[in-house]
Amino acid sequence: MAMTILAIKEVVEFEDTFLQNKIERRAYEQREKAIRDYYSYMSAFKEEGLEQGLQEGITLGMKKANINTAINLLKLGVDVDTIVKGTGLSIQDVEALKIKIK
Repeated sequence: MAMTILAIKEVVEFEDTFLQNKIERRAYEQREKAIRDYYSYMSAFKEEGLEQGLQEGITLGMKKANINTAINLLKLGVDVDTIVKGTGLSIQDVEALKIKIK
């Protein structure tokens, strides 16, 4: 208990000294602001990265869905031009799928 009281007394004395020294206090405030800014920027970049990853995942998923649709349509005997129009895939992509599934 005595150790705790002594530690508290030392902290209070240090705080009093610190508060009287404007240069140290200003430096401390600047360090704290820099730390807060850093975490704020990192949080914003994290959000941006998550959003970008989500968009890339959606795009990839749509591309795979279009490929699967094209494969199914090819198996049903639908012509290449109709598949291109319906899926948005290129003629080359559909032709390559046609060769692949034979």
